[in-house]
Amino acid sequence: MKAEKREQMEKMRAYKKVREQNKKTTLISLAILGTGLLLTTLKIDLLGIDIGYYFLWAGVFVFFVTSMSGLFAAGALRKQR
Repeated sequence: MKAEKREQMEKMRAYKKVREQNKKTTLISLAILGTGLLLTTLKIDLLGIDIGYYFLWAGVFVFFVTSMSGLFAAGALRKQR
């Protein structure tokens, strides 16, 4: 019983670590999305390229990856219960 409890606690610590890392990554993603929206709204181009469009896609991609990472971590935790 003690070994199972210790293993469950280790899984919970790993999950919490992933959650904390995802919070930071989500904030970065939201900053990228905000920058992209601002650049797109103000129609700011860099050397004739609509840079805001690429910032938007980069932000969406980072947000998607972060969300999937959180789902996988939660799924791994649930499987052990």
